[in-house]
Amino acid sequence: MPEIEPIIEVARGVLVGRSPLGREDSFLFDHSMRVMHVAERLSNCAEVHSWRLDRFALAVAALFHQAATARLEEERRSSTVYAATLMSAEDVKEYSAELAGDRLAGRLPPRQLEYVQEIIRHTHDAMADIPEAKLLSDADSLDDMGALGVWRDLRRNIMEGWGIEDAVRTWQRREQYGYWDTRLREALRLGTSRRLAAGRLGAARAFMAQLGRERDASDLPAEDK
Repeated sequence: MPEIEPIIEVARGVLVGRSPLGREDSFLFDHSMRVMHVAERLSNCAEVHSWRLDRFALAVAALFHQAATARLEEERRSSTVYAATLMSAEDVKEYSAELAGDRLAGRLPPRQLEYVQEIIRHTHDAMADIPEAKLLSDADSLDDMGALGVWRDLRRNIMEGWGIEDAVRTWQRREQYGYWDTRLREALRLGTSRRLAAGRLGAARAFMAQLGRERDASDLPAEDK
């Protein structure tokens, strides 16, 4: 089996870009590393012990599952026509799979590299019966929930010039429409993942509730208002 460390360095070269301030931006690389580690942990839980898994292919797919996003973010900053507006989620997955194939050619056996590409293509595909794609989907969704999801949203809001009011209002709208409960019910394949997500969402809800209270100072005693 090839070593994962050289593959991580290749992924770093794809995923680390430049922030709007011209500094190194490791957001996508950090995300992919977390997803890789979470997918590995999920692959060892009791409910998947009977699954036949290519754990190395799973790790590589986790590293490259959002490879296209780095390219699209660069285009967004440098082009007046933002490519992502013309690409569906399926297109982005296909582009990520192509980038993985290009960057990893000769580093993995051809059949294993093709399997990595298939895992990426079928991430978040409810009809897919590829076990590694199921684990990658759950790991990716878990990184979108809880404190990590809140941090991601706040980061994007700050970069786009939005304030606390926008962040709280967006969160409240999601709650009103049952967005997170639907994600919890429909986006996760494993019972282990759903339990983890429920705990993470509880922590995120507590934080956003406190953020809302501090926004309008409703946490102050009445005599101090």
